Amino acid sequence: MALPIASIPVLTGEVAHRFETEAQENYQRNLNRTEQEKKAEAEALERGFAKLRRMLNKAHLGDK
Repeated sequence: MALPIASIPVLTGEVAHRFETEAQENYQRNLNRTEQEKKAEAEALERGFAKLRRMLNKAHLGDK
């Protein structure tokens, strides 16, 4: 029994224009980050990975 394929939602009109504008602004902001901002983001990412490693160590996956 086959299920019908739902159509893929597509943004149109003002919503699409607003989405594109915000996406471009975010992209430009990302391109023009200062070295301090890049360093802060890298440090935050490393803290997140350290937290993830601690959680995985506590999980004892594969010990059973």
